[in-house]
Amino acid sequence: MTDLNFNIDKPDLPDDQINKHKDFKKLIYKYQLATKPLYKTPLHKFKHLRVFLIILLVLLLMFIIIEVMEKDEEGTVKPVVPEQTIKE
Repeated sequence: MTDLNFNIDKPDLPDDQINKHKDFKKLIYKYQLATKPLYKTPLHKFKHLRVFLIILLVLLLMFIIIEVMEKDEEGTVKPVVPEQTIKE
């Protein structure tokens, strides 16, 4: 088995090092960000604007491709169904 050394008696941290990590505004911001559901966040307020723009671009490309495919389908020759004439 390996020998494990546990340092139980750690020295106290200096005040400047403790104060460096005391950022309560950042803590509150992260808490509010974590507790607010993603579906309630408007799309334009995402943290990463590039991700939003990429998603928007992909959706736009999908829309254009679907429109082109539908236009091609309309251009193809459809089988002609003869009209039924009603005999009197």
